[in-house]
Amino acid sequence: MRFELTTSPLQTVRCDLAALPVSAPGSLGGHAAVFDRGSGGRLQAFATDEGFTGARGQTVLVQSPEAPARRILLVGTGDAGTTEDLRQYAAVVVRRARDLRCGRVLLLTASDPAASGPAPDERVRAVAEGAGLGVYRFDRYRSEAGEPFPAEIAICCGEDRGGALSRALEVGEITVRAVSQARDLVNEPPNVLTPTALAIVAQEIADRDGLDCKVLDLDEARALGMGLFAAVAAGSNEPPRFIVLEYRPEAQRASGAPVPMVALVGKGITFDSGGLAIKSPDKMWRQKADMGGAAAIVAAIGALRALAAPVRVLGVIAAAENMISGSATRPGDIVRSLSGKTVEILNTDGEGRLVLADGLSYAARARPDVIIDVATLTAAAAAALGSRTAALMGTDQPLIDRLLRAAELGGEQLWQLPLYDEFRDAMRGDLADLKNTSFGSDGGGAEKAAAFLQQFVGATPWAHVDIGRAAFTVEPDALPYLSSGGTGYGVRTLLRYLAA
Repeated sequence: MRFELTTSPLQTVRCDLAALPVSAPGSLGGHAAVFDRGSGGRLQAFATDEGFTGARGQTVLVQSPEAPARRILLVGTGDAGTTEDLRQYAAVVVRRARDLRCGRVLLLTASDPAASGPAPDERVRAVAEGAGLGVYRFDRYRSEAGEPFPAEIAICCGEDRGGALSRALEVGEITVRAVSQARDLVNEPPNVLTPTALAIVAQEIADRDGLDCKVLDLDEARALGMGLFAAVAAGSNEPPRFIVLEYRPEAQRASGAPVPMVALVGKGITFDSGGLAIKSPDKMWRQKADMGGAAAIVAAIGALRALAAPVRVLGVIAAAENMISGSATRPGDIVRSLSGKTVEILNTDGEGRLVLADGLSYAARARPDVIIDVATLTAAAAAALGSRTAALMGTDQPLIDRLLRAAELGGEQLWQLPLYDEFRDAMRGDLADLKNTSFGSDGGGAEKAAAFLQQFVGATPWAHVDIGRAAFTVEPDALPYLSSGGTGYGVRTLLRYLAA
């Protein structure tokens, strides 16, 4: 799909579909009024007859075979006027355009050019993201792949002062590619996307963008002291991979001058059976998505060179399978971590926090300015916040505030939860320094998991993003730009944070 910006008068743009965003209560003002006047008022009359109210996602299609735009689509955007409204508007349009087999589509960045609201560059970026994400398909295993409709997207905008809108469009396209790559990784079947395959993807990104990449095998990880990582991988025939990616800004590569360093740590469990604490079989197939945090980090780092991100980024991915065999870790085993702390493994289905613990310790040794981990860690996060919202916890409020703002700009839902002393106390071991779970019905599962992870970051400012079920959806149309499967959650937030 190809994007372009256009400043031509709307009524002169030739296209198969002109999509007009209309806010509640559905009266055709602004840009829509131009088309309405051109139709002698018939467009408004038709919308009224159809009961069009401008509610978000509501549409009315009108044929106009004699006009430059062969069809006109009225799309409700609600009454909020946010960039997320525009993101969803664009996704609604491209999905409808695909059904109509439209080759060229005109999208607007505002219902009224005189309206206040987000800056013009943010509007362009949101529309590009919504359109690009809306046409996403994962059909590589289908015998017949769908046709690529629409082929061209023309985005109507104002004057491009200093190229700001062109850059916003470019950034939107880069973001779409990164999110789509994360979705692809999550959607791959677990017999294809193994820890080794994920390491190959990371190496390909490094080779393409001039990044440093190091991949440790099981023996190397054990030699370093990663007992928790090795314990999780013990039950699988698939060898684990501990992946380290590093991006350095061009200026630092040239001069060697120090720049702020962010460490990203991702949970990369490419399939999670639960180990000996085996999961319920009816939903186990979804556990291929247990590497959603790793997918988001790998894809985000792969976009940093194109975005010219100004910070140094260290990506640490602990990739393994959690399986069942005679060599699998048993409930009750005690294992020593890379940090030296010992952990009593009471529940083998609490494997994510184990691999993350060694990943966080490894990242902390590099002395970054901040550490952020992203993981499909608990069902408790979804129980508290729903399936589209991730939980955020950490030790540094300025870092947390920046991530919350980044998520808001990126259109991802993120909510802060507390880390009280009682959660840390609950993770103290009876026979070892720590235990990997706290059985009981007193709740706080997401917070206790985070409190466990906190023991491995030292004094480094740290934030934990528990993407729970937000990384994967079984709803066919959870949002206009989300189909069932991997969502790529976290990529937009990370890119907003890293490339600001």
